Amino acid sequence: MSSGATAPHPILPTALRAGSRIALISPAGPSKPERLERAIARCLELGLEPVPGANALARHGYLAGDDDVRLADFASAIADPGIDAIWALRGGYGTMRILSRLDLSSLRERPKAFIGFSDNTAIHLALSRLGVVSFHGAHAGADFDKFTTNCLRTVLFRAASAGPLPLPTDARVRCLCGGIAEGRLAGGNLSMLAAACGTPFALDARDGIVFIEDVNEPAYRIDRAFTQLRLAGCLDGVRGFAFGSFSWEGERPPDEPAGEEILRELVAPLGVPALAGLPFGHDGEQWCIPVGVRGRLDAVGGTLSILDPAVTANS
Repeated sequence: MSSGATAPHPILPTALRAGSRIALISPAGPSKPERLERAIARCLELGLEPVPGANALARHGYLAGDDDVRLADFASAIADPGIDAIWALRGGYGTMRILSRLDLSSLRERPKAFIGFSDNTAIHLALSRLGVVSFHGAHAGADFDKFTTNCLRTVLFRAASAGPLPLPTDARVRCLCGGIAEGRLAGGNLSMLAAACGTPFALDARDGIVFIEDVNEPAYRIDRAFTQLRLAGCLDGVRGFAFGSFSWEGERPPDEPAGEEILRELVAPLGVPALAGLPFGHDGEQWCIPVGVRGRLDAVGGTLSILDPAVTANS
């Protein structure tokens, strides 16, 4: 796996359409039967043909089967010419454990959409290093709403730029630092981005708009992980930040800043536009964000736009 920067011209998967065959796999934590049932129903709702991995319901402690089992399902989905896309059933933990043995290089020649988030940020980082576009979006087994479904359709089923991503009616988007920025979209779960520091898969934010979310972390851990990225050089050359949901854990001591204030404090020295409260992460409605495609962040207007198509047209 190359440790170089992302390729200048991203490699786009083919757009999904009615009848596309979607592998449902568990590369991290274990999935229960009801989660797989939801995922199958979701695929059918979207007009897709679900293909559960042979080990989709395997369990090995906090993992969805041992490393060999999880690796086998992922490798099989990549190698099978009849599979059009790969959709993670859930996050959890464990994806990093198979990265060094997972050969993603064939996806440069026949790219397939990979969809997931949270722990699956590790896959987005690896595919970014290959220049292959992937999709930070809801897991197949999650119980999500029409807003999230429509976002998936807009980005994955149309070979056209999505433009300004929609906001839920109850969205509370806040400008942390004003300005407008354009750049390649990169990022994911903050804890996973920090864990990848010092590895061949580390975040490369040069000329990028970095989107970040996390869940059930106290403020000091968010601060620590972000600071780790900055000190490691992973945020060098960043053009802007888009923050999703965080679900701050624990009660805030009287002398501790609120979560949003901490985010503002962290990004202010970098002098780039930043927005908070965007709909992606572990809570509520979810955008489907194409990783590696150009975006435009308007921190004053409160929008994130996708400037280029994220998929190619079906032949």
